Amino acid sequence: MGKTFVKIALQVGMAIYQYQQQKKAKAKAARAARVARSNVLINKQSNNDPIYPLYGRQRMGGTRVFIDCSDGAGNIQTIVDNKPNNTTHLNIILAMCEGEIETIEQLWFNDTIVWDVASGGTLTDNSNGGKTLGGFISTTVYHGATMTWNWYPGSLTQTYDTAVSTSVGSSVWGPTHTLTGISYLAMVLTANGNVFGGQMPTFTATCKGKKLLNTAELAEGNEVLVSGADQNPADVMYDYMVDRFYGKGLDRTANGNLVPGLDINLASFKQARLDCAAARSGNGLLINGFLQTEKQLFDNIGEILETCNGMMLFIDGKYEFRIRKKDEQLNLPTSHIFTKDNIIGEMQLQLPNKTAKLNKNTGVFNNPATKFNDDLVIFKSAAFKVEDNGSVLETQEDYTMITNSAQVLDLVTQQVNLSRDLYTVLLTVSHQGMLLKSSDIIEIRHPDFGWGTGAGETQHFFRILELKLKEDNTVEVAATTYNSALEL
Repeated sequence: MGKTFVKIALQVGMAIYQYQQQKKAKAKAARAARVARSNVLINKQSNNDPIYPLYGRQRMGGTRVFIDCSDGAGNIQTIVDNKPNNTTHLNIILAMCEGEIETIEQLWFNDTIVWDVASGGTLTDNSNGGKTLGGFISTTVYHGATMTWNWYPGSLTQTYDTAVSTSVGSSVWGPTHTLTGISYLAMVLTANGNVFGGQMPTFTATCKGKKLLNTAELAEGNEVLVSGADQNPADVMYDYMVDRFYGKGLDRTANGNLVPGLDINLASFKQARLDCAAARSGNGLLINGFLQTEKQLFDNIGEILETCNGMMLFIDGKYEFRIRKKDEQLNLPTSHIFTKDNIIGEMQLQLPNKTAKLNKNTGVFNNPATKFNDDLVIFKSAAFKVEDNGSVLETQEDYTMITNSAQVLDLVTQQVNLSRDLYTVLLTVSHQGMLLKSSDIIEIRHPDFGWGTGAGETQHFFRILELKLKEDNTVEVAATTYNSALEL
């Protein structure tokens, strides 16, 4: 009895410690997300600033990887008699995101849209693998300055921008400056300090992001690309897992060639894609946003998982992607049902802890309706607050990959509801437990708890968190509540 008490106490203590560590990590991640959401809408000057992959639709700023003044005819700024010379043209190369992306849709000068493909804006192919912007809405917002705008999608075949090269000279910007794999804007502006009020203007663009492999069609030698807004999390996760530059580089041979299925369970990704599309009553779990490439791989995978209630597992030597969803408890095999007959010894049950309960949750995200600036949605339950004796038990979730307010609200609401019903069980089962896998749903039928299918009993289902094979060939199972009604 003493050993059992010590074991329970240790597990409860570890659970509380882990929860506190998770809170600290979440607070740190939230601070990073807030900084990232604000930084993505500005222009930075750097030679080592991270460049983000863009998924779906998002308004992006960028990093000025080149900037110089010139006379527009190949002569850059010089100092003559202590005065600047050749300053009639401002030349900027603004690196925006990882490529290859689909298209640019809007161009913003400071905080005003000056070009919009939905309002007469045109994109004309140029000879450099990019497109020249035309059909600007108005010249008044940038004081009549003459501009040449070229946009490049980040393809591996794009070449250098000849407009900037002509303006500053090919020795300054020439054939070696292709920025392959990077989507960028090349700008030549005729302006001066009086025109721009002595300040550097800020340029941002609304873009449709990376062209991704369609996981529904994945097979060796069959690579179908999808693009556009509202990307499926399964496609995004696969892109991140196989990318050689900012991702994990899986499913690749020693020479870098892609071989779908080499390290990844393709069937799990295909099913996850269907589950994401069917979630939220068919409205889907969608991604529109960016990943912070300066963050650790583990953190970015967690960022994707948060958008879709996903789980990343490593089973039988391959990575599997699963989505928590409704009705996973249906048609359980008998190997996943446990009763007093195959539960060995005592079963330990931990009730929901107040430190983990919530009655209020705030979701912060980039909202297209507010020019992609920060916005928030709040879910709070008066009934739960009464249960908590009037205490406000709250948290905040920060999203950099969701721009849909309804999806954010669904996710923060779900987190509050799940926190109220979070039972944890620890039990040892017979060798039958060797048929289980992490994240599987099991049913526990135990009359002492009123769990079962008999009169006056209620069925209780749990999701496996951890499995441990013991020396006597029994299996220790740690699981937490699964409630189909609370899944999206």
